[in-house]
Formats: sequence, C-alpha cells, structure tokens
Amino acid sequence: MQNNEAHHACANAARALAIAAIEQAQSGHPGVVLGFADVLTVLWRQHIRYDLAQPNWQNRDRFVLSNGHASALYYAVLHCCGFDLTLDDLRAFRQLDSRTPGHPERDVSLGIDVATGPLGQGLANAVGMAMAERYMRHQVQQYDASLVDYFTYVAVGDGCLMEGISHESASLAGRLGLGRLIVCWDDNGISIDGEIDQWAERSVADRFLSYGWQVISGIDGHCPDAINQAIEQAKLCEDRPSLLCFKTVIGRDTDLSGQSEVHGKPLGAARFAQLKQSLAWPYDDFFVPDAIYAAWQDGYQSGVYEAWCQQCQLLPQSLQAQLLLMGPVDDSGAWQTFWDSFLVENDGFQQRSEATRHSSQALLRSMMHAFPMLLGGSADLTESTGVHVPSIDAWGKAGMPGRFIHFGVREFAMFAIANGIATCFDLRPFVSTFLVFSDYGINAVRMAALMKLPVIFIFSHDSIMVGEDGPTHQPIEHLSHLRAIPGLEVWRPADVNETVLAWRQVLYRRDGPSCLILSRQKLPSLSSFDAVFVSGEGACRYDALGHDVHGVFIATGSEVALAIEAHTVLLQQGIRMAVVSMISVERFRAQSQEVQAAFLPVQGFRIIVEAGATQCWYQFLAESQCLGAVMGIDAFSVSGKGEDVYRQAGFIVDALCRRAARLFAMQTASIEA
Repeated sequence: MQNNEAHHACANAARALAIAAIEQAQSGHPGVVLGFADVLTVLWRQHIRYDLAQPNWQNRDRFVLSNGHASALYYAVLHCCGFDLTLDDLRAFRQLDSRTPGHPERDVSLGIDVATGPLGQGLANAVGMAMAERYMRHQVQQYDASLVDYFTYVAVGDGCLMEGISHESASLAGRLGLGRLIVCWDDNGISIDGEIDQWAERSVADRFLSYGWQVISGIDGHCPDAINQAIEQAKLCEDRPSLLCFKTVIGRDTDLSGQSEVHGKPLGAARFAQLKQSLAWPYDDFFVPDAIYAAWQDGYQSGVYEAWCQQCQLLPQSLQAQLLLMGPVDDSGAWQTFWDSFLVENDGFQQRSEATRHSSQALLRSMMHAFPMLLGGSADLTESTGVHVPSIDAWGKAGMPGRFIHFGVREFAMFAIANGIATCFDLRPFVSTFLVFSDYGINAVRMAALMKLPVIFIFSHDSIMVGEDGPTHQPIEHLSHLRAIPGLEVWRPADVNETVLAWRQVLYRRDGPSCLILSRQKLPSLSSFDAVFVSGEGACRYDALGHDVHGVFIATGSEVALAIEAHTVLLQQGIRMAVVSMISVERFRAQSQEVQAAFLPVQGFRIIVEAGATQCWYQFLAESQCLGAVMGIDAFSVSGKGEDVYRQAGFIVDALCRRAARLFAMQTASIEA
C-alpha cells in the first residue's frame, strides 16, 4: 500500500473496531473515535517508540489519553499496534471484569501509562512524565544523554482545556521549558452541551502562547501529511512544550457529523452500517485483514530495549538500578544505615519537643542525600510545611532540573504532576501543602490511590490549632475524607519518634500513596513514657497495663499527649486506661485480628480523641460492642489563638477524665446489674 492508502486503511480499522466495541456495549463515545482516529494513527504508526517485549521500558515514549472517554479508540489502536489486547477484549468493552473498561486504567503491559477519566488530569500527569524525563536525562547526560530521551505525548479535548487543572499544569510546563512534551488537541469545537464558542475562551492558542509554549494552529486533523509534519516540527523544539491544534470533525462520516449528539451515544446499527459504507470498510465487525495489521506495525522496531540495556552498562550501578528498575523495594539495611548516621549528626533527636513538621523536615533534609529516588516540593509553602532542604538544588526556570520543585500555588496540578512522576524510573515524589488545602487536589489523591502510585503527600497544619487563621484554614473533615479513599494510607504521628516511624513506613511503601499529617504546633516527645508494641503495624501503645484495663483511649497526633496526661490522672482515681496512638488506621486495619487485639483489648470502654470530624471513628466502637465515645469536632471552629480554640473545643485533660469517669461508672453499674 502507498503511504496515504496505508494510513487511511489503518485509521479506518481503528474506527471500525472502536465503533464495533461501542455498539457491542451499547455505551461509549463514537464522536471522538471518528474525529480523532487520523491523529492517533499517525502518532502511533510513525512516532511513538515502544517495545512490545518490554512494555515497561523506561525510555519508551509516553502517551496519555487525557480525554479518557475516547478509550474505545485507544484500545483499538493498542490492539492494532500489537499490545496484549485481543479482539475478544475489544468485544468486552465496558463489561464487568473486562481489560477494556470505560475509561483507560493504568496497565503498562497494555501500553497504558496512567488511568484517566477526570478531564485535564491526564495533561498534568504528562507534565510529570516530561519532568521525569528532563530530570533523569540530566542525571545521565555526562555518560550518554541518549539513554533518557523519550517524548511525552498527550491527547486532550476541549473539556480537558477548560478544566482549571489545565491552566495550572500548562503554565508550569511552559515556565520549566519542557520541550519534549507534545500536546495533541482534538479541536472540534463541540462538547456534550453543544458548540463551545458559547462558553469557552476565545483563544486557547493565545493562552498557551502566553505560557511560553510553541503553538501550531490550524492543522488539518484528517490529513496524514499535515499531522505528521506538525508532530515533526514539535519534536524539533527542545526549549518549549508544544500544543498542536488539530482541527477535526466530531462524528465524521456520519449524518451527525459536527453535532454534539454524536459525542456520547452509540450510533445504532443503521448508522454503523452506513458508516462502514462511507469508509469503504467491507469487513465483519471485529475483523482486520492481515495486510492492515502489517501496515499498522510496519514502522515498529523490535529489540530496542535490549540495545538500550547494553548502553546502560556504561552507567554507575545506582543509575543502572533506577533506569532498569532493579533497585531493592524494601532495603531495611539502607534505612538502618541512614538512621545510625542521622542519630550521630542529630544528637538528642528522639527527645525533642517540637512540631512534627519540624521533625519531618530534619529527617527529609538527611533522607534527600541518603535516598536518591526522592524528589518533590511544595505549593508555595516550602518552609511552612517543613520541606525546605537548602542543600538540594531547586528546579530552575527553563534550566537545570533540581530535586526540589517550586510548584507555585497550584495544588491540584502539583498532586497530578506527582502522579505522573511516580510512573517513571522508580522515582518517589513528595508534595506538600496545608491539610485544609488538600481539598483543591483531592481528586488527584484519589487517582494516585486508584493507580497504586507511591506518591507521598505531606499535609501540615493538621488541626484547629492553626488558630488565628480562622475556620477557613482549620481542617475539620479532611482527615475523614482522606481515610475514606481506598488504598490511601494516612499517618498522623504524635511526636518526633512516631514521625520517624511514619516516614520509614511511607518511604518503603510501593503499592499505593501515603499521607503524612503534621502539626504546626510543638508536641512533647513521648519517649519517656512506657511505650510498648512500637512497630510498623500502624499503632503505638503508651502504657504497661496489658489487658487488665477498664478502658482504652485511642488518639492520634496532638491528642495522644493529652490522652497520656488523662491516663496518669485517672490511674490516681483507680481507673486504668490504656493509651493507643492510632498513627495509621489503614495500616493498623491491615493487620491480623491477633495483632489488633494486642493493641486494643476487647473488654472495657473506648474513648476516641481526635481534633477532627468523628465520622471515621465509630467503627472502633461498633466492633467492640461496648460503651464508648468519640471526642472530635463536627462543626466549623472559630478564629483565635490556637490553644484557646483547642480548649474551647473540649480538648483538655479534665474533659477526657470526666468522660472516662462517666463511662467507667456506667460500665460498673452494668456489670453489677
């Protein structure tokens, strides 16, 4: 076949397969399939570099489908390229337990680098991938810069570019000069509600030009030569990311061409039959001739991974490990070496009374030197959140990539960019802001959990002790919200030593994201108390009473010291209270019933103490079937000095003791009855 003939045959194969999948499922988005197939066909046939034998090859080109509703087209393209997606997988589109769900879910073996769906996040993920390329290329350039030189391509629709996260991430990408980031915009002027010129900005191109991007406008998105030329031009621009504006027609070759109705509804059998006539596609559904498969793969180069591995032998062992993903997942020896050295340099660290954000900062400053996979930054709160590491180079404007990143006031983009970074080279990104601002990017935290990416979210200023900044800055519901996200571990340490414990667990967790919830205010070191069961099970116990107790205080963070004080007072009154610091509910709940029972005696009443919403804590009362109470905050607070606000909310030793005494009396009366 001639070039253009081969292109049209390949593009029509993708269209036919994708529409057949949508018709089979009676669900999907045919409009973008018909309008954007030419662009993805040129991109995957002529530009994207991959190795089917090693799909996780770290120098492969990355592709992100930010407009994830176009997944049927993506699956069809991946099938035609030779990834492990069969025709039966396409037939099962959007069905239960299918490998082809309604929006692409991360599976590198299938050629899917990130899960997408919430519009715009894919663009931010791609910015993170491009940053990872720039960072690692800088690490290897003195040996062989070609070892890391991949391009990051991202497909976006109008909806992606209307979402606020696109503004945040695109402006940062332009500022950093990410020249190997290429955005392919499906510029069809239509969204679900109709023609977007009624509500969209006047010029997307001008916006991206103002961000410092190369913009190539007015590309015919149905002309393979024009598409190819635009991509080639973008690849030559090393100092700026590129936006390619492909003018396309949604629902092309149907009677709904250019209309919003074709966006999200199956065509129906009659229209599909008419479409196949328009495309001159005479084949049965879910069939592609061998000649067209061959045309799809005629530019594919096999064996590139093996050749690249040979080049990697020139690198130092540590860099080889990162590029080849050979590094140890859980090297406790590395932590012990770090910890021994840290204690020599930080004499008396375990006895410090300080804010846990400051304890975390001291650890991070040393960990950045001991663990090279760590990099990250803050949304303009570097010192406040305890992530300031003056000995580490910061990433400069369009310059040398450093391990510390100033994200600016862009929380949502920061979280989603970190997700993209975490997919590359075994890097461990950390990002930080105040806990109350986690709301701005919570959907990206959710996506990190869904993709099981080991991102480290550092949230400081963890309670109403923020005080004078008022209720707008005092987190109430945030801990409960974070704990409700499946797969996310939330760690709220009570002192300097629990901060160490939390950091160790977070650093070596590989199967999902973690949150460190840190205090603004000084907390006493609990090292002088008789703590037992101090380990990685997600909890510590600060008494030596064993199972011979009347009740248990379960507390986190700032409230643990309060519970210990109440424990001491109550002992003098003959009420024996265990004290459990529930550093991470999720990690604790993952342990066996025997381990959990060692911390939480079955008998006796329970009092849970945390300066936040109470919702997530009632599980610990329901399971015990005993008396209990949750002392928390289920209303917005007030502005004032932190200590005053804290006391007014009932977080004082006397309040804990009174509650314990009442429950003890009720329990005693019940036993006697």
